[in-house]
Amino acid sequence: MDSFISMCYFKILFFYVLCLFSIHSFANDLQVIDSLLKASVSAQYDQKKVAISYVNQAKDLAKNIDDPRLNARINNQEGTVYYISGDYELALRRYLSAYDYAVQADAVIEKEIALNGRGLVLMVEGEYEVAKGIFEECIAINRSMNDSVRLAKNHFNLGILQNETGELELSMNHLKTAVDFLTNFPKKHLNLMVNNRMAKVYHEMGALDKASEKFTKVLQDSLRLSNWEKTFALTGLAQLKFEDGSIDEALTLGQAAYSSGMIHGAHWDLQKITQLLSDIYKKEKEFDQAYHFLSLSKAYGDSLYNEEKSRQIARLQLKLTQVENENLKVEKEKGLVLIKQRNRLLIFLSLLVLFLGCAIYFFRKNIILKERFNASLQKKNKAIEKQKQHIDEQNKTLLEMNLAKTKLLSIISHDLRSPINSIKQLLEMKGKGYFSEADENEAYELLAVQIKNTEIMLNELLQWANRQMDGVKPNPTSVNLSHTVTEVLVGYSFQLRTKLLTPDHQIAKNVNIIIDKVQLKIIIQNLIGNAIKFTPENGQIKIYYETNDNHVIFHIEDSGVGIDSKYHEMINGKDYTRIPSLRGTANEKGTGLGIFLVKQFVDLNGGKLKMESKEGEGTHFILYFLRA
Repeated sequence: MDSFISMCYFKILFFYVLCLFSIHSFANDLQVIDSLLKASVSAQYDQKKVAISYVNQAKDLAKNIDDPRLNARINNQEGTVYYISGDYELALRRYLSAYDYAVQADAVIEKEIALNGRGLVLMVEGEYEVAKGIFEECIAINRSMNDSVRLAKNHFNLGILQNETGELELSMNHLKTAVDFLTNFPKKHLNLMVNNRMAKVYHEMGALDKASEKFTKVLQDSLRLSNWEKTFALTGLAQLKFEDGSIDEALTLGQAAYSSGMIHGAHWDLQKITQLLSDIYKKEKEFDQAYHFLSLSKAYGDSLYNEEKSRQIARLQLKLTQVENENLKVEKEKGLVLIKQRNRLLIFLSLLVLFLGCAIYFFRKNIILKERFNASLQKKNKAIEKQKQHIDEQNKTLLEMNLAKTKLLSIISHDLRSPINSIKQLLEMKGKGYFSEADENEAYELLAVQIKNTEIMLNELLQWANRQMDGVKPNPTSVNLSHTVTEVLVGYSFQLRTKLLTPDHQIAKNVNIIIDKVQLKIIIQNLIGNAIKFTPENGQIKIYYETNDNHVIFHIEDSGVGIDSKYHEMINGKDYTRIPSLRGTANEKGTGLGIFLVKQFVDLNGGKLKMESKEGEGTHFILYFLRA
């Protein structure tokens, strides 16, 4: 039996170490991928090749990660880079792939980004009604999430669309709506894009001064100005000067726009600039230059719009319909994946229970052996009348030991109840299908933290128990009270999340106290556990500290159900009677042992406990600890 248990223990330990290693490696890859995608976003308006290079590196790292949400994000970013540079067919391909992955992951944000990108490409192709419907669908999605920045982007796109169809008033209304949504986000690059497009619409309305003002405002924002927006603004100003007859200024601005456009290489911008430069040189009767730039303009235009690309885009649109028809199949496959994940979770938790069972078995075995020794010793003492006095003294000592051991068992069983209940609750929630994939990943993380804290707590209690076989005696050392409270709060992460509680822990310095470390942890665990237990959802828990010459004063307040007045004197006095067990606001079970242990251990360590409570309003515990 012992060899079997030892084998199980080492298997569990190996499995645990392997899991930790895998989780660490996975987390590092995700961090690198996130950094690469952010770098791609920073370079997308000025350096297409660099931006695509970052995306490709992210793709390589993501090959071994089965995460549809991550793949949706990568494909959306690649589509955005291709769209900005004018590679519309490639952009649509990436957006369609992103949409497919987003549907698999049920990732609303990534799905909206893919839809928006699809709408932009269709708008370029002249499919204005279809594009408009897509932008309006995106608005509905972002309105449900109250995402102001993305709503601004959707209205900006509708403004461009209405501008392209000649509906200038509607275009300006959408652009002004975008400005309103960006009021609280003044540093967003999107502000420059909106101002550029507003300037273009003002130009077409005949409001030339307003158009010039807007273009100039964009160019003055050097901190956020990309070559993409710089090119647009310079081209717009050059057009204004050309129409005004200021040919020299128009040529200077046009050449600057061309230089800027060549940096980011967007064919749409370069087509517009070269056409304008051709018109300017024609006006100046420099026909060689005019013809040169006219040829360039035609080449750039042909690269953007040709029959083959239009056919490819149409085929991709047809493919999208097929993708949407496959969604039901994907949903079924997701169900199978969830079942597999649940089974893996059950196996892991079974191993955990086995580990805890082994630990409790060895502890109980030690207790039984000692109890057998005590019984044998008592039997021998009864047969030795001449040593009666000595035997009586031994019996008294043995009684104290038994009481200490009983108390130790009570402490351990009491402090193990909370993590075991958390695991049980997590399994029940998983079995009822309460978790989305994102919630499940977060639940795994919470479970790992819970297991780690339980392991630490069990080791501490066992070590402490070995020191307490001759009676419950404190082993005072210098302990940081604030750090201990933080550790306990981490161990209650799942319970706090379940009840939607966010404790206000006012972390303090210089709050070291003289106390038995394990007994302090039991005190804090019981007080915080009771606060969580008797506080309703979205309630308040406040933890803070005071100091005087001799004491660190610990406060914990909650907005819970309060304590019946008939127990106030019992808690605040020297009465060590066990308080009857009460159920928490979520029907949590109790033992009535918590306050009993808190009072004893505070007194053993030279401290003092006070309690203030009013039924229906909450409870306030005040503990005085000897200052280190």
